[in-house]
Amino acid sequence: MDQNRKVHQFKNPILNWIEFRLPIISYFKKEYGEYPMPKNCNYFWSFGALATITLVTMIVSGIFLAMNYTPHTDMAFDSVERIMRDVNYGWLLRYIHSNGASFFFIIVYIHIVRAMYFGSYKYPRELNWILGVFIFLLMMATSFLGYTLPWGQMSYWGATVITNLFSAIPIVGEGLKTWLLGDYNVGNATLNRFFALHYVLPFVIFGVVGLHVAAVHVHGSNNPDGIEIKSKNDTVNFFPYMLIKDTITGPLGCLVIWRRLSYFGDTLAHSALLGVTLAYAFSLNIAFSVFVISVTNLKAVNF
Repeated sequence: MDQNRKVHQFKNPILNWIEFRLPIISYFKKEYGEYPMPKNCNYFWSFGALATITLVTMIVSGIFLAMNYTPHTDMAFDSVERIMRDVNYGWLLRYIHSNGASFFFIIVYIHIVRAMYFGSYKYPRELNWILGVFIFLLMMATSFLGYTLPWGQMSYWGATVITNLFSAIPIVGEGLKTWLLGDYNVGNATLNRFFALHYVLPFVIFGVVGLHVAAVHVHGSNNPDGIEIKSKNDTVNFFPYMLIKDTITGPLGCLVIWRRLSYFGDTLAHSALLGVTLAYAFSLNIAFSVFVISVTNLKAVNF
């Protein structure tokens, strides 16, 4: 063990004690304080942070909703009604969760379009793009699973239609469908496993987001000009310059969601199935773009 290694010193002795044993404070200072950002990054670069804030909000609200939800075909709908009528601020938690899911997709769509328009998928950031697409696919799966949990008519038939799509796969389709449902038809086993997966997948998304951010920090962020940074004169520290932009974007996003909740309730949540359908259609375009990007960047890969 190297007892003489250089350790960053803080005024607080407790921070020094932690830093010597786990240099996490200096890591965050390096990666989120002194991290160089291109000077010309605009507010479109803040939608990644806004998506992270929305994800955390969805996870926290979902945990509290899960405390009062019953994953059983005979009691699921009634438990949702109880959350809305009897649980303190349960209506607010559910509206935040259901409307937040739609806003989450909107924010991520803007984030994806920005990356495609400004060329953030190009060499050497291909892996970061692929991780982002993987996050998007996990989001689609999670949103579909969550749509089935209230177990109303829309939930039941939505689960039936989407799972029947897997039966169209040659040879293994019927077996795969039965494996997904846990039965030959949509029923209690289906609802139980859909609830379990809906609870777990957001944490998987959070982990992949961590990889996504780490991949960004390897080669640095792209910029509107698409020109790689040549010197420190072309950059500013993430703190406070980009953090100010993120701090402005975050409350504005929350204000938009709150206004939606205050005046329109869960009307946006009713369009969730349409959002999932559009997401699947959009994913085909993403998959095609990933293929094109991979082919055009093969010359940059050293086999």
